[in-house]
Amino acid sequence: MASKSWRRTAAAAVGVVLAAGAGAVALAPAAQAAHADCPQESGYLCFWDGTNYAGTPGKLSGANTNWTAFPRSGCPSGTWNDCASSIWNEGLSCDAVVHSAANYGGDPWVIKRDTGAANLADWKRPSGGNWNNVISSNKWFCG
Repeated sequence: MASKSWRRTAAAAVGVVLAAGAGAVALAPAAQAAHADCPQESGYLCFWDGTNYAGTPGKLSGANTNWTAFPRSGCPSGTWNDCASSIWNEGLSCDAVVHSAANYGGDPWVIKRDTGAANLADWKRPSGGNWNNVISSNKWFCG
């Protein structure tokens, strides 16, 4: 009888551990898996032409005055200019600053390190409209 009691206790303990493990997995941020194509601690600003980090991302480091320099066949202009629909900052120590015009013109938007936006249409620009398909340049702010 002690043997059956021990088995029940062990089975209950395994069930608790499995339930706790399942809870931990369920609490993991879904966005982390969604932007997995932007390597952690890579120093990149990554962006996608689809919402929810769908497709193959563009990846930039450093300051870039005009995104027309970066080809993207799936975009209307054939470049990344005015084509990003989601974005993620994996900068090493700085915040990313994107602009709605080339040469750091237009509206600026600061994207904190290790954060992003799964749908740029959900984020409003100061001058009106949203950030979907309007980013044209980027730089970094290390303050």
